[in-house]
Amino acid sequence: MKSVVGPFVIAVLIVVVGAAFYTAGRTETRLADAHKRLAMLQYQAAADATTEAEQNAGVLDVAKRLPMAGVDPATDERELRATTEYWQASYATLTPQRDAGGMLIEKDPELLFVTANAAFRASQTGDRADSLRRLDSVVKTYADVLKNSPGHVNAAYNYEFAVRMRDGLGKQRPGAAKAAAARAAADDTGGDLPAGPTLHGKPGGPPPQVNMNQFKIVIPKRGEERNDAPDAGKGGTKVRKG
Repeated sequence: MKSVVGPFVIAVLIVVVGAAFYTAGRTETRLADAHKRLAMLQYQAAADATTEAEQNAGVLDVAKRLPMAGVDPATDERELRATTEYWQASYATLTPQRDAGGMLIEKDPELLFVTANAAFRASQTGDRADSLRRLDSVVKTYADVLKNSPGHVNAAYNYEFAVRMRDGLGKQRPGAAKAAAARAAADDTGGDLPAGPTLHGKPGGPPPQVNMNQFKIVIPKRGEERNDAPDAGKGGTKVRKG
C-alpha cells in the first residue's frame, strides 16, 4: 500500500504545482496585455484585461505564493486598475483613504501618486473657491506621497506645480478662470484619441490664430520616381531678362 500512496501523493503535488505555474503564466500574460492596451490609450480594454488577470489569479491561491521576479502581480493589478480608472476620469473611486488620525492607509507609492493625481484633476472642476480648497488637499496629498517615498521625482514636481497653481489661482481674477477653461475646450482637436490629456501628454495641434495655408507640405519622391526624373528639383538654366 505504501508503494502506491507515495507515487500518488507525488503525482498530486506535481499537478498542483503545474496548475499553479500555468495560472501564474496566464496572469502575467493578461497583465502584459493590460499594459499594452494602456499604452495604446485603450483604457476599457486595459481594465478588462486587468479584471481577467485578477480572475486568473483567484482561481488557484497557490499561484499567489510562487516566487515572482519584478513587481508582485497583485500590486501590478491594483496599480493598473487605478491607472485605468484615472484615465477614464473616475476620480471619485481614487480618493485616498485615511485612518482616524488623518494618516494615509495606502503605502504603495505608485498607487498614492495616482490617487494624488486624481485629486488634482478633480480640483479643476467647480468655482474658484472650491478649487482653492481642493488644491490645498492636493498639496497635502502630494506631501504625503513624498513622505512615503522621498525619492519620487514626479510627485515632487507635481507638488511644486500644485503649489504654484494654488498660489496663482488665489491671485487670479474671477473672469480669468472662465477664459482658461474656454481655451482648454478649444484645444480639443477630436479625432481617434480620447478627449483631453492622455498618459502620453496633451494632444498636439496647430498654434492658435495661425493660417496653416501658408505652409506647404513637401513629400519626398520614391526611388523609382527619382530614377524616372533624375534632374527633378535641380532647376534649369536661368534666362536673364532684358
